[in-house]
Amino acid sequence: MVQVFRVSLPESYLLILNPDSTANGFAILARALYRASRSGKPAVCVDCSLLTQMPDDAIELLLSYHYHFSSKGLNLVLCHVCPAIRKLLSERGLSACPPILPSLLDAGQLSALKEEVVLVA
Repeated sequence: MVQVFRVSLPESYLLILNPDSTANGFAILARALYRASRSGKPAVCVDCSLLTQMPDDAIELLLSYHYHFSSKGLNLVLCHVCPAIRKLLSERGLSACPPILPSLLDAGQLSALKEEVVLVA
């Protein structure tokens, strides 16, 4: 499963996923996403740069939180996603997937852009 490191940034909440062999990785990821949803930050960035694979239940959890965040006006963004995980996500359908960006810098720019659009509208 995964181990999660959490960092609260000025405009987003960053989760860094790290490979872990413990059985409670799903619960750790679920708890981290729940905390991120309650952080008051407009965006949650999930850094997958250390992962080469992801279990189906973790992918389903990310997709579920993407839907949940979208309904609350929050952004869930995945960064540094390897081709194998990207393929698993694409098999679920593009409309169900959170945005996948090459870097955290791109994720920060996406969040800023969405905030500007909301302010202008």
